Amino acid sequence: MAGLSTEQINSYRENGFLIFEDAFDATALEPLKAELTQRIDHWVQQGIADGLLNDPLVDLPFHQRLSALAGQLENPEPLLRQAHGKLRSAAMFDILTNPELLDVVESVIGAEILAHPQFNLRAKLPHQDAGIVPWHQDLGYLEADAEETFMVNFWIPLVDATQENGCMEVIADSHRAPLIAHTAGMGPAGNFKGLDDDQLPPGERTMCPVRLGGIVLLQHKTIHRSVPNVSDHIRWSLDLRYCDPRLPTGRDDVPGFIARSAENAEPVCRSVEQWQSIVAANSALAGA
Repeated sequence: MAGLSTEQINSYRENGFLIFEDAFDATALEPLKAELTQRIDHWVQQGIADGLLNDPLVDLPFHQRLSALAGQLENPEPLLRQAHGKLRSAAMFDILTNPELLDVVESVIGAEILAHPQFNLRAKLPHQDAGIVPWHQDLGYLEADAEETFMVNFWIPLVDATQENGCMEVIADSHRAPLIAHTAGMGPAGNFKGLDDDQLPPGERTMCPVRLGGIVLLQHKTIHRSVPNVSDHIRWSLDLRYCDPRLPTGRDDVPGFIARSAENAEPVCRSVEQWQSIVAANSALAGA
């Protein structure tokens, strides 16, 4: 197992975040990019058939095409939904169970690892208020029973993340604060929960640019935000988190899956189909 060094673990625990360049082989993200391209292509074909789009822009690169397509549309939201949210696909499962990423988690919390049900895919378009995330704690989006659960939260860019295209900004040591009451309707577009400036604790504010293949590790009470994307391209990213499956997740109504276990290999999820069946069974139970 590789994972984090002792020095990195200490820095992560002490400061509430860690920038880890070259954390994993970036080619692991290519299948997800291919899946996203296929989803966008499918929507574009229908959009052209319905007269909503004129040009599929197939020659534009991954980091520019979605934004250019959205610019052709009076209402781009149906298209943008293809690139956001909880995509329970084969490529996403492979990233969630990537051995290099799980090694990082194991080096922090041990070998009993739940892939947390709260994860997200984001396409932050340039010069769009909707992608500007206000100061917040990830715990602010979970139930308070998870406050004492140590979560290893990953922020993974699918393109090089820079200050220009909207990288993360973190308040160092802010993980020592308790859960702070978050307010809905925050951010320039009013589409996030967040914190007002007068709620922020002291601490050095640190920009977190990171190359493709790198990650930013956060704790679930670390206060952070994403800055505006003023570049000419999309800042694609993933939010993933992991915790000990024996502890509260703050999402009791939604299941995660066991990604690794040294104690009992039987419940470890081995395929995307198994993951999907876990979610489907939970949905059926909730609707019963």
